[in-house]
Amino acid sequence: MSHLNTKSNAEICIIEPFYGGSHKQLIDMIEQDLKLVKEYNLFTMSSKKWHWRARCSALYFSQIIPKDHNYKIIFTSSVLNLSELISLRKDLNNAKKVVYFHENQLVYPTQTQSTRNKNPIENKQQRDFQYGYNQILTSLVADTIYFNSDYNRTTFLENINSFLKQMPDYRLRLNVEKELAPKCFVLYFPINLNQSFIDSIINKTIMNQMIVLLIIESMKL
Repeated sequence: MSHLNTKSNAEICIIEPFYGGSHKQLIDMIEQDLKLVKEYNLFTMSSKKWHWRARCSALYFSQIIPKDHNYKIIFTSSVLNLSELISLRKDLNNAKKVVYFHENQLVYPTQTQSTRNKNPIENKQQRDFQYGYNQILTSLVADTIYFNSDYNRTTFLENINSFLKQMPDYRLRLNVEKELAPKCFVLYFPINLNQSFIDSIINKTIMNQMIVLLIIESMKL
């Protein structure tokens, strides 16, 4: 159902192109606490064919997110090409844009070339340049970036320049790493194991960080 022509009074817009697995778990936990204190809108797509979600979800969301809105903060995962969404919906650019990285496509495990190729090159490693490139563009557009681990934050920043050197020509001599580093932080993924009182305290602390982030940032604008 399209929400494009409806009016939204919510100040927080949550977008998840791959609503399944850990992505769904995070959104559901945020919703559980956020719905008690702040109005928000949630827009999702099913957790199927993540490659196509990464390529095409921006166009879909541009057609269903209300144009008449009061969003002060946008929270999304790095599956979304945020730069494409903002270019399609310039009205969203004034909101503070927060991105959460569940994974880092610059060092994501490579796959051996499929045997579907009639003449496969044995052990050739394949990595689709576009997915990592999308994450770099998304990071450049975002105001704040959170990674689920220090490993993902560090390896993402350290590999940007070498990753972009894969371009055959017209390679820009810009230090993207230095531009992004000041807005990159680590916010560990919250879990709900219900194992002990200590686990619940730790989990609640991390969850509170996320909720406070969304609420405070929406109040700043």
